[in-house]
Amino acid sequence: DGTGSGGPVPDEHLVPGRGGQPCGELLSLLPPAGYPGAVVIEVKTNRAPTREDREADLAESLAFARQHLAVGVVS
Repeated sequence: DGTGSGGPVPDEHLVPGRGGQPCGELLSLLPPAGYPGAVVIEVKTNRAPTREDREADLAESLAFARQHLAVGVVS
């Protein structure tokens, strides 16, 4: 995710849902379309002040992906 602000670091790698990109909407389209591939989350954690904060960012990213990939899945 990112803010799209450009600047000196245009590829921000924010935790999904924290920027302005439609990450959740895109992920929710994959299961109904029968997407068979992998989904990769690339998040920068270097701004997190502690190890616990980095782990929380990564856990939030994984939960976001799981939540949005589960949309439209029929059991």
